[in-house]
Amino acid sequence: MNKILELREKRAKAWEAAKAFLDTKRGSDGLVSAEDAQMYDRMEEDIMNLGKEIQRLERQEALDAELNRPINTPIIGKPSVPGMETKSGRASEGYTKAFWNAMRSKNPTQEIMNSLSVGTDSEG
Repeated sequence: MNKILELREKRAKAWEAAKAFLDTKRGSDGLVSAEDAQMYDRMEEDIMNLGKEIQRLERQEALDAELNRPINTPIIGKPSVPGMETKSGRASEGYTKAFWNAMRSKNPTQEIMNSLSVGTDSEG
């Protein structure tokens, strides 16, 4: 970035010098001699070359920024299917909620008792 700014300043100074050169070398008829025209053309060519170099550096900087971006987004959460319960039996979320609701109440409802019965009954 610093190199680009230096080149832009250099180009601006060269342009001001070329304009001043052209203003001083104009004759009374408003024309420039052939030698001075050649000199001005070389100065103008230098200015154009500086502009091309600035464009190259800007494209290079843009390409570097694009290539330095991360390709994929990082995984920040636990991989799972939403709404899918992975645990079963006593480890399931429904069992845990029903268990703690039964512990909090003196007379658990039939729904809670059904949730807490996991596996086969004692009668078979």
